[in-house]
Amino acid sequence: MAHAPDVVRERARVLGIPEDPPLWLWIPAASLGAPLPEGWDDFLDEEGQKAYYHGKTKRLQRTHPMLDRFTQMYNKLKAFNDRAGKIESEKKMEAMLFVIMNELLNRCNRELPPVTPELLERCALLFCVNTSEDFRMTNIVKVAMADYAEEQYDVMVTTQTKLTVDNFIDRVRREQIRLEVFEKPDETVMCSEYPDKPAVVKNLVTFDFYSLEGFAATHSTGKRRFHETAKVEQTVCSIFPRKLATCEVDNQFYSDEGYRLVLSKNPAMRSKHLKILGGYRCQENADRRAEVLTEDTLEFLSWEAYFKLFRHKQLMGRMYNHLLTIDEDGYFYRMGNRLPPEETSRLVDKARFLAGGGEWASFEDDMHDDIGTTSGTKLSRRPTLTSVTEPPGNAWIFVVEDLVFPAKRNLAQGAFATCSAVSVSASYSTLLLAGLPR
Repeated sequence: MAHAPDVVRERARVLGIPEDPPLWLWIPAASLGAPLPEGWDDFLDEEGQKAYYHGKTKRLQRTHPMLDRFTQMYNKLKAFNDRAGKIESEKKMEAMLFVIMNELLNRCNRELPPVTPELLERCALLFCVNTSEDFRMTNIVKVAMADYAEEQYDVMVTTQTKLTVDNFIDRVRREQIRLEVFEKPDETVMCSEYPDKPAVVKNLVTFDFYSLEGFAATHSTGKRRFHETAKVEQTVCSIFPRKLATCEVDNQFYSDEGYRLVLSKNPAMRSKHLKILGGYRCQENADRRAEVLTEDTLEFLSWEAYFKLFRHKQLMGRMYNHLLTIDEDGYFYRMGNRLPPEETSRLVDKARFLAGGGEWASFEDDMHDDIGTTSGTKLSRRPTLTSVTEPPGNAWIFVVEDLVFPAKRNLAQGAFATCSAVSVSASYSTLLLAGLPR
């Protein structure tokens, strides 16, 4: 939806984004009409002005809670552009992107793999994506480039129309907003007296937040003893209190980072049931709870999304052959049998790593052989197979340097994976043709 320039410029002033140059005006334009985050409600106060309230944490404010996230995204992208990109205008960005897309289509015309590490790096730079850190966004740009090359090449060959990049820009920017704004987790409300401790109560007279220690230190004597208070409800990571918890293990709450740290120090934690707070999310529709995990491709899907993709997989010749069902408590089942916690934990790690992206990305070189490229060091190399195992259901697991990438189906030619631990369906004879140990 297009917005009037005056409205966009007014929102830019609210967000602290300069109107000139107009390179960043797409951010305030996207913020107009942004939905409220989960748990927030809006209302009109006694002065007739709109205010926003979060019932669990008791936060009350006049500014839309999403606007701070848009400002943070602008500051992040601008800082990277000032440091590395140096893009000065929207017109310059489009011109440089046009050159990259022409190279992509030229590679298609020569029947070469369209996306190379160099082209991905140049494209990511135009969108202020730090490929050394933002692995998930880097992978999204890579997939968008491949899709764009395929779509545009077919259109240009059949209709001889002129190349445009507007739709590609819109697609990547929508994904940036989704990751940096809409899916960005809430921050922990901290104690005003002890800033390193999460708040558990709010003083309804002074409107300050306190931890148990902070409340005891400030309300044990004096008039504050009689101040009315309200409980602050937030589930905080027991390792990193500034982060909200995303999972529960053995009655302890952890953020993703906290759980990984504990797991690295105590691998026996894998024997405990891992429960994701709020349930696993469907990768096709984040508003829906995932009810299945596909062992072939390691995708979390709702039943609706599964049946939607099933037809597409049939047409592509890539059927989902092995399914795990997930109940409301986060337990996984294979053909009605509950999986042990250790196997569940490892499957979830691989699936979430694959969904979120990682340091390594898979490419094909000009000979159509698979290579792995790491975003951190920009090194490229072919994968080394370290082990092969066969879990139930003949879903072979190829462990390749402990990283996760999709597998190729033509195992007989040896092009099966890149730097990855992947699950594929294969017969024993196919594995022998590929020269792999049983």
